[in-house]
Amino acid sequence: MIGLRPLDDDGLERLLALAATDADPADVMPPGWRPDRAEEFRDFYRGFRQHAYEITEGDRTLGMIRLTDTGETGLWVARSARGRGVGLTALCKVVTKATGRGIATVHAETTTGNTGALTVLRRVGAALTVTGERVHAEIRVPHEPATDLADPARLVVEYLDFYRDTLLRKLDGMSEHDLRTSRVPSGWTPLALVKHLAYVELRWLRWCFAGEEVEHPRGNPDVRDAEWVLEEGDTFETVTAFYREQCERSRKIAAAADLADVAVSWEADAIPRPTLAWILFHLVQEYARHLGQLDVVRELSDGVVGA
Repeated sequence: MIGLRPLDDDGLERLLALAATDADPADVMPPGWRPDRAEEFRDFYRGFRQHAYEITEGDRTLGMIRLTDTGETGLWVARSARGRGVGLTALCKVVTKATGRGIATVHAETTTGNTGALTVLRRVGAALTVTGERVHAEIRVPHEPATDLADPARLVVEYLDFYRDTLLRKLDGMSEHDLRTSRVPSGWTPLALVKHLAYVELRWLRWCFAGEEVEHPRGNPDVRDAEWVLEEGDTFETVTAFYREQCERSRKIAAAADLADVAVSWEADAIPRPTLAWILFHLVQEYARHLGQLDVVRELSDGVVGA
């Protein structure tokens, strides 16, 4: 398993040995460095050691990645470790560390010719700005609601938005094949999960709570389990647009009501009509379950892990 270990003196020596024997000097830094200039390497990395990590796999050192207090990152990986998703996993782990350090954006610099770096950055959903041969990458860091927030009404809606954002972000960089391929016996796919959660939003807020006249609250009646099925015409763009629309309508419905208000439409006569508070917390647990499942499926698909 790929891990990150804070860089210490012993780790610095391991990195030096790795850089001299199993890395491209141009990747390693400082600019113009050569394997016969060991002390220059040590001085350079000591300068930001408090922000640096060894990339490890068991007892083996595979490379280095850094994360400064301002969100700057950069990495290099040994030649023998390339092509296995090492850099991608390390970057995802750094983004997770940024979450705990209150860093809003992780950013990196590379070039248009560094196809490996660009591939990794795209797969974590980085926004890329190209200026000549230089590429600036920005990765937005997900954040839960503020830890000093005590208002239950704000907490539940902000956690829902956190999960809604996480759902779409977990799809960033997935190939069309992986979006439409199931990794589990039940057969659901990542894109179909988005469709399902769009109908969850529609069904609970528009149809159940607000009492809107919705013709098919569970999707196409001619298709079994329709909200879990990608039909002809269902593309990434159409499914995510439908999902965003339902989320926006849910927000407006919730904002115009009180947590104690009860649902207008309810078919379970033996069970009391749910309050808006109950419905919103039900959605929180639904998202939490499905995002945990999506975490596993994404890792099985292309190795991407993290928040």
